[in-house]
Amino acid sequence: MRRFIFFILAVFLLNSCAVNNNPPILTTLPMVTGLAAKGGIREVGLSWNVVNDSRIEGYVLYRAPQATGPYQEIARIPDKLKTTYVDTGGFLKHLEDNTEYFYKIAVYSSKGVGPTSNYVVGKTLPPPVSPTKITATSGLPRMVVIRWQPSNDHTVVAYNIYRSTKPKGPFKKIGRVDGYVNTIYIDKGLKDGTTYYYSVVSVNFKGVEGDILAVAKATTKFKPMPPRNLSAVQKGAGQLTIYWFPSMTADVVKYRIYRGETKQSMVMVGEVSSSKLQFLDKGLAPGKTYYYYVTAVDKDGIESLPSKTYAFKTKPLPLPPVGISVKQVGNSVVINWSNGSPDTVEYEVFRRHFLIFTKKIAVTKNTYFTDDAVSPNTTYYYYVKAVDKFGQESQPSPEVKITVR
Repeated sequence: MRRFIFFILAVFLLNSCAVNNNPPILTTLPMVTGLAAKGGIREVGLSWNVVNDSRIEGYVLYRAPQATGPYQEIARIPDKLKTTYVDTGGFLKHLEDNTEYFYKIAVYSSKGVGPTSNYVVGKTLPPPVSPTKITATSGLPRMVVIRWQPSNDHTVVAYNIYRSTKPKGPFKKIGRVDGYVNTIYIDKGLKDGTTYYYSVVSVNFKGVEGDILAVAKATTKFKPMPPRNLSAVQKGAGQLTIYWFPSMTADVVKYRIYRGETKQSMVMVGEVSSSKLQFLDKGLAPGKTYYYYVTAVDKDGIESLPSKTYAFKTKPLPLPPVGISVKQVGNSVVINWSNGSPDTVEYEVFRRHFLIFTKKIAVTKNTYFTDDAVSPNTTYYYYVKAVDKFGQESQPSPEVKITVR
């Protein structure tokens, strides 16, 4: 029941507030004269002569899309002394650009509306004229400079810049330049070696955009060519010197060297100037394969694609001596062994006694050694390591044991 009462009340209030769209026409009221219309940007300005009549309360304005109508009321002006009005189209919709609208006016009183005036025509202004001459500069590092001739349209206050990767779009707005005479825009952060298409449209002080009248294209600077033909030389213990052929790009200023234990784990390990075509990589594990590629970097900081990835192996540890033997000769102990690795340049001899005391007792190029510093009734343990030309030591040989009599 309560809802029904609220419904009836709402209907009553709506009906009481409704506007009478068809008030009676009172031919006894005067007709408005001097109605004139002047088009603007999505608006039409209207003016008329004041009507001095004590009966009238104000004016009613009508608009139609054509001279023959239909005419609809667009404004009721409750001030009989007011003689101007600007038609912007309404709260939710603006007038269309470059479009004719037809207007009439009448006075109204408390008893009705007077006869309408003759119609007048107001035509809105067209959209602002966009630039027809646009240039875009190619060959710049990750940027394009766009320039254009200013529009001849006096309503222009700014320019919107649009970009696409295709000649016919779709175009996306990327920036705005305020000011009629400011005619340059720099588009940054672009991809290397990529062609872009640009248009510039004018914007008037009401934010209305002009049409796309010209398109310019530009290609950003290409990446430098990568180095090629990598090679490597084992230069020392845990060291590789990487060599390469230079990039064929003229403005390369440096090279970056990347290394990884797998092809998927590459990280930069060094950087050299373009005058150097080699890099010494240190601190590597012996006998291990590493993957390398090199990139070129030009004067603008643009890095090339990687060269081909190469696998290089560091120098392995020498093999330990084999066939080690020991015997007592007089008051000395003689240790003999055979070379286990062809790249061995010397051997280190180690002795241990009392289980824990180990000491390097000799470095020799021979495959034998006589230990004179032994005591009778003592047990000794011996092993030998091989050393290559880079100073890398092999694993210990098998240990041998002897008790001196």
